[in-house]
Amino acid sequence: MKRKGRDEEGLALVITLLITAVLVAVISEVVFAVHLNTSATGVYRDSRGAGLMARGGVDLVAEFVERSLKGKDYAYFGPEETSRVLADGENVLELRMEDEQGKFSINSIVYANGEVNTEYYDAFTRLLEASGLEPGLADTVSDWIDLDDVPRPEGAENFDYYGKLTPAYSSKGAALDTVEELLVVKGFTQEEYRRIAPFVTVYTDGMVNINTAPREVIMALSEEITGDLADAVIDYRKETPFRTTGEIRKVSGFETLGFNLQGRITVASSTFRVFSRGYAGEGIREVEAVVRTAEGADILYWRER
Repeated sequence: MKRKGRDEEGLALVITLLITAVLVAVISEVVFAVHLNTSATGVYRDSRGAGLMARGGVDLVAEFVERSLKGKDYAYFGPEETSRVLADGENVLELRMEDEQGKFSINSIVYANGEVNTEYYDAFTRLLEASGLEPGLADTVSDWIDLDDVPRPEGAENFDYYGKLTPAYSSKGAALDTVEELLVVKGFTQEEYRRIAPFVTVYTDGMVNINTAPREVIMALSEEITGDLADAVIDYRKETPFRTTGEIRKVSGFETLGFNLQGRITVASSTFRVFSRGYAGEGIREVEAVVRTAEGADILYWRER
């Protein structure tokens, strides 16, 4: 009887230990699940907050541009105005803007009727070379936009290139809608795109704002503009922004050259690319947008990530 009692006590102890082990495992799982849920909720909250800040940053830049340009016939922004960081504790908003009018319009190399605009085509080849790229890429872009199916010397059309790809697709035969579209044009890898993207746009009429154009774009305006002359324009506008296009003739070396640039340059802008990145706790969100500020903000492009 004593042995039986001891066996029953031993069995009860084992069962108790098993139950305890199971309870510990269940409690551990519950605690872990609660921790995950709490973390996920926190990350979601932070991500949402970062997204709200990033989207709001676009509105802030648009408002800043409108206020800055109000009553002015020209647009100029110094380096300290094109990049800002706003912080409030763990909440940080990084803002950066680029003037699209200061870039070269890719679509300008082909007229609306499909014929190549030789003047702008030549400017694009110079811009490609200034960016360390092959000038022949101007042919592939021209063929992508133009209406015919005759490839240029270094270009490509459907029957000799795009139609033979896997999967096959067709050249557009129309203006580019976004700069990223270059990535489906023959010859443009990620590296080529990375080099040329900062200097080109699809949102302007081809006129270049000499107050905001980077060195590479200024040099592309004419084969006569050297790096030193482009630097002279940049140095001049830092002290005295151009208020009319004719004022470029005040820059040493542009006394005569400035006449030839009339009709291709401007001093005004209304279209800007905005990069807005919000940080909230563990959340990070970024918005890239192209905003036209004339008569109220008009969103031409939006990408959120």
